[in-house]
Amino acid sequence: MQTIRIDGITRVEGHGRITIQLDEQGMVEDAHLHVLQFRGFEKFAREGRLRDAVAHGAHLRHLPISHLLAGAKAADAIMGLRIPETAEMLRRVVHLAQITQSHALSFFHLSSPTS
Repeated sequence: MQTIRIDGITRVEGHGRITIQLDEQGMVEDAHLHVLQFRGFEKFAREGRLRDAVAHGAHLRHLPISHLLAGAKAADAIMGLRIPETAEMLRRVVHLAQITQSHALSFFHLSSPTS
């Protein structure tokens, strides 16, 4: 059996590697994508307040609104809260605005041809 390793893949957050296992005939038997990412946030969040953990967790990521909303939803579940329908709709609007901003950034800036 032969193993092919591709180290240093890009376009992922953290360090990435692809491992491909080939059988005796050279056909792919197994393949794995390894993304090694460690931020240590879990240890940091264990000692603090829930509100701070949600805010800091969102700040550490590249999509702060999406992660802030996910953290708020998790905090709601931890505390057994049911937020009002108006608050849920407001969260959806803010999330859709973040998606729109992210797509606009990708389309008009990151995917545009360089000069």
